[in-house]
Amino acid sequence: MKQTIERIPLAEITYERFVSAYLLPEKPVIITGIESGDMEKITPERIHATFGKEGKRSIGWYDASLSMATDMIPPLVQQVLEREDMSVRPLPMRLFMQPAGHKTLYHYDGNSLHGFNLQVKGRKKWILVSPYTPLASAPMLFVSLVGEDFEPEERIHDFYEFETEEGEMLFLPRYWIHAVETLAEENINYNWVCTPTFPKLDSPSGRRESELLYLRKKIPFVNRFLVDDYASYGGRGEEIVKRYIASLGRMDLIRRIGKELRNLPRTLLLAKEIKAMARKFEKNNFNL
Repeated sequence: MKQTIERIPLAEITYERFVSAYLLPEKPVIITGIESGDMEKITPERIHATFGKEGKRSIGWYDASLSMATDMIPPLVQQVLEREDMSVRPLPMRLFMQPAGHKTLYHYDGNSLHGFNLQVKGRKKWILVSPYTPLASAPMLFVSLVGEDFEPEERIHDFYEFETEEGEMLFLPRYWIHAVETLAEENINYNWVCTPTFPKLDSPSGRRESELLYLRKKIPFVNRFLVDDYASYGGRGEEIVKRYIASLGRMDLIRRIGKELRNLPRTLLLAKEIKAMARKFEKNNFNL
């Protein structure tokens, strides 16, 4: 069913409440009244100095280390990133810049990422689909097997549909499938990510991720064909992988291979449309 996402002013939420009500239950929430920073800092020179040449412009963002952007990190986010049960990669901050009309494909983020997305400038429309009522994914990938005109169905999916304005920060837990559309002429977002060090096997998407990691460990050659780096998964690589797959066995591996192959025909059917959406997405990245 369609749900209404909570919006809570920063002044009314403590770190302890955020952890107990949203972070650990892995429930999306929007925190309002976040200082969005000085727009004069977002210049080509500052972007280059902060985000360097390590950005992933073609897939939507530039990334940076926390030490290069300390003045941009909300204290609540900093506290989460410092938790012992969260793993932080070397470049955990992202910058997104897109014009009006830019759309992502339906997908969830790899590396089991929690994300904090701050709307610095502009306005975006979000659709989030619960990992308990997930969309089918392309084999071994995170992109959903749906066309450009897809909309979640209330009788099938639990989902949110909402917009974020300047000064609003979305907490997007791992495995929540999402599609995002930019609405203002100029849209700028900061994003911080981290990976929980423990698995989440009670949702179909969480179990899929652990089973895919098990498959990748047992059949290493498949890693050659995937975008993300298995060796540095979640920022700690093998340490996190071991925790995520600790309770899995051979039958889990066999079932996962069968489930991934089952989605292959639909993947081939939608391949042309998904590629066209991906090309359109890439063309508009940072096109401001």
